[in-house]
Amino acid sequence: MTWNDPQTILLIHERKSRNDEYWDLPGNDRTSFWTSVASTINMEFQSTFTYKQCKEKFQNLVREHRVRENYRN
Repeated sequence: MTWNDPQTILLIHERKSRNDEYWDLPGNDRTSFWTSVASTINMEFQSTFTYKQCKEKFQNLVREHRVRENYRN
């Protein structure tokens, strides 16, 4: 499934605004967090993203950002 800009912006907003919640979850299993993010995006855009797609998209955005930052320096 392809992400459009508004969906990506909402993904970033959800992860950023819920940062404390993300880090306060016990252990490394954050499936419930990403499921909630996916639900919010799907309700807003009538899409069908899974928790895994949201998690992977965010991880790819972070990785891409780091590569660009390293390239600039």
